[in-house]
Amino acid sequence: MTSRNPARGGPGYAWMTARARNAVRRSGVFGTIAGVVFVFAIIAFVVVPRKASHTARTVVARVETKRDSMPATRVREAALAGIKAADSQLSVARGRASTVPLTAVDTFPPEIIARRETLTAVITRLDKLIGQAESAPLPSSYRMLAENPVVSTDPQAHAMLDSLTAIERDRTAYGALGATDPGYAALSARATQFGRSLTAIARSKRDQLAAELAPIRAPRPAMPVPTVFVDTMRFLSERAIAIARYAEAGSEIRAIRAQNQRVDTALEHARDLANLGAPPWAMLTAALVLAAALGFAGSLLIELRQPNIADPREAANVAGERVIAVIGPSTAVVERGRRQVDIDAPPLIDLVSEAYRSLYLHIASVGAGLPIVTVTGDEPEIVAAVASNLAAFAAYEARSTLLLDVDPSTCSVAAVLRVPPDPGLSGVLTGRATWAEAIRPTTIGRDRPLDVLPSGTRRTGLLEPHVIERVKAELERLQSRYDFIIVAAPTSYVQRRSASVIPSPDVLLTARLSRTTVTSLRSAAESLRGVNMKIQGLVLWNAPFPEVEAKRELSASRSEQQQGSAA
Repeated sequence: MTSRNPARGGPGYAWMTARARNAVRRSGVFGTIAGVVFVFAIIAFVVVPRKASHTARTVVARVETKRDSMPATRVREAALAGIKAADSQLSVARGRASTVPLTAVDTFPPEIIARRETLTAVITRLDKLIGQAESAPLPSSYRMLAENPVVSTDPQAHAMLDSLTAIERDRTAYGALGATDPGYAALSARATQFGRSLTAIARSKRDQLAAELAPIRAPRPAMPVPTVFVDTMRFLSERAIAIARYAEAGSEIRAIRAQNQRVDTALEHARDLANLGAPPWAMLTAALVLAAALGFAGSLLIELRQPNIADPREAANVAGERVIAVIGPSTAVVERGRRQVDIDAPPLIDLVSEAYRSLYLHIASVGAGLPIVTVTGDEPEIVAAVASNLAAFAAYEARSTLLLDVDPSTCSVAAVLRVPPDPGLSGVLTGRATWAEAIRPTTIGRDRPLDVLPSGTRRTGLLEPHVIERVKAELERLQSRYDFIIVAAPTSYVQRRSASVIPSPDVLLTARLSRTTVTSLRSAAESLRGVNMKIQGLVLWNAPFPEVEAKRELSASRSEQQQGSAA
């Protein structure tokens, strides 16, 4: 089935709900899986903690011993102290090595020295202004460079300064938003060009001053000459030994910590294994929950692979026929258990069931058009129970009724009504008995007669065509004697239309809710329609499975009765 949104209750949601309901109703599968899972879960919950405890003891027995890292830590601290002491001694030893600088003698006259100092100051100032103009190419930087006394002596620098002033004034006219104007951008480019020219003039002036300063520079001082030598090899050797000890102690500490970490991990694992157990009530609850979940999952999986009929609507959709009765559990009536005749009545005959009453009324409303109706299905016990109750209601309504069973393999009708199965229909077919001898009269309630033609216990095999026609003719003759003839037959027998003795095409198809598969019901309905049988409706069984005597038990009981009568 295709589905809409399951959350909105579409067909897919209803189909899945039906499958889940059927999965719960599969008590055998559900109970078997749940029981097996429960037993295995209890065993696992008991055995696993014990095995885990044994494993924990084994782990604890094999675990290493934790080592103390304090000695190695002390060695490392001592080595670190040795490194610091060696560094201190090296610093002291190196400080002892004194040097005597050689002073250079300046032989220039005082006026040359004064000129040198002036040139040095001017060159330093120019370098600063040039660097400022290069790092910050702004009109203010260029103006400071042009106003320098050395640069301002150049006529071109003076003209460029005036041009910069005019450009800056024109740029101010554009205001704060002039940066996006092409004129503003052209003025800025022009100002930058003047600034670069000023910078070039300043570099030229600086180079001229540097050329003038070069001949009168002060002589360079000579390199200092050490006068004290100190031997530091001993301190370097002690420092190297301390570094080696520090590294060795660090490696040992890391190894100890790794071993201790392994020990802690093993002990934690052993502790987890030892704590794996749980209280009995917790284990029981977990086993029950697990058993219920897996039992339901297994039952649902089987249901999904082979779905059963879940409700009347699904049965009607699958078979393509309407549901005219749903047989539910019988209701015990206390008043009907006071009379001996009610106590001795067949337990499967339920004369107070509204389902059977509505089924009878539906068949009776058809009138004389259905003098013979066949009740069929895949489960003989349910077919016999439905056919017997339908005949009982017809007899209870004072209609002369004949109930006919054509299945000698189970003798279900005889078991339901507690009548002798022989000679039955098989005796009539084989010529061992007449119709009058084979029909067994019984009583429904206290005074309602019902004629029953059991199936007999002997199989007849495939009948000759003339025998089939003779039986059909006799059944048609019996229609003048009986108001209502009900035939109980399995689906496999009804499907053999040409080889069966059923004279009427009208059938009631029975199915069992939550037990009859969708495939089998659809196949039964299609096969019946394929042999031109008219399905008058579906009768669904939603009660406990009818318990009837098996054929062997029925035959044994009949033999005991015959022996008692002979005695």
